[in-house]
Amino acid sequence: MSTSRPRLVANTGVLAGTLAGLIWGLAFLIPVLLDAWSPVAVTIGRYLAYGGVSLILVLAGGQAMRRIIRRHWGTAVQFALTGNVAYYLLLVLGIAWAGGPVTDIIIGCIPIVMVVIGNMISRSYPWRSLVLPVMLVVIGLAVVNAVAIGSTSTATSTATAAWTAAGHSVGLFTAGVVSSFVAVALWTWYGLANAAFLQNHPEVGSAAWSAVVGVGTGVITFLGLPLAALAGQIGGSRDATGSGLSPLGELVIGSIVLGVLVSWAATMLWNSASARMSTTAAGMLINVETVSGYTYLYAAARQWPPIVELAGFAIILLGVVLVVRLPTAAVRPPPSAPADDGIAAVTRAVPGLSWRRPSRR
Repeated sequence: MSTSRPRLVANTGVLAGTLAGLIWGLAFLIPVLLDAWSPVAVTIGRYLAYGGVSLILVLAGGQAMRRIIRRHWGTAVQFALTGNVAYYLLLVLGIAWAGGPVTDIIIGCIPIVMVVIGNMISRSYPWRSLVLPVMLVVIGLAVVNAVAIGSTSTATSTATAAWTAAGHSVGLFTAGVVSSFVAVALWTWYGLANAAFLQNHPEVGSAAWSAVVGVGTGVITFLGLPLAALAGQIGGSRDATGSGLSPLGELVIGSIVLGVLVSWAATMLWNSASARMSTTAAGMLINVETVSGYTYLYAAARQWPPIVELAGFAIILLGVVLVVRLPTAAVRPPPSAPADDGIAAVTRAVPGLSWRRPSRR
């Protein structure tokens, strides 16, 4: 009986994290279906919808929700910036300046970085137990990205020639690569700090925190509308794609799906996983987003992935399973641990690796 509750907590976290990844995978598909709109316009629609549904939930939550905002609004704004707005902006810049294949490879490193830094901070697992799973994920990601890049080599060469002809410099390419790496750093910091916050503030709750961060995200997005308009990134670029809806109708529906499901619901599930699992195991589950995203794209195109890519997906998922089945996957803060906003914990830990260790069971 002594081990039944930790195992239940871990299994609940794995289920929540897996569901979050499956929903996050829609973020790969829906922008492709909304190709009449710029990525910035889709992002604005997504985060305004996220902010809108979050505001409704906060208002319906009454005094309890208002108390959370009063106490933690600064943390919520920082998480809204790092985990949502700034992260995605840097991702878009990376794609625009360095190209999609390069950016995808760099962003795909987030789970590995989360695993390594998360275990450096919390020491959830012996390093030797992580070597094989991490190597499997690295190999799987390399296979998947190699197939994706190889299948678009001609288009990539054409795009590169046009990119060069348009006057882009090596410096701009370098800026795109740097933007992508900064995006990885921001989301990694957010993932670690968010997990620390939730483990130190169990009274906040996963759903409530998703809504509070969503309000911050919506406010930041709304304030950024004038800048996006001046940059010419809000209007549509093409006619409707045959769905029977106008481009604006497609954008509204897509934004609702992205805002309510991909942002609010998936973030709520991710919060639940982060509160119940080690950051190392939760970081591994981010790979589910990558696999599901590719799966949805192939399903929409009514195609089967190449056999080599299927093998890459299987290798990635095997690495994930090996980590989440490790016995110390559930990490809860000791009852005597002082309350922390999560930000200070990670900021202290990364330079000196001095964050508190989980209690031994």
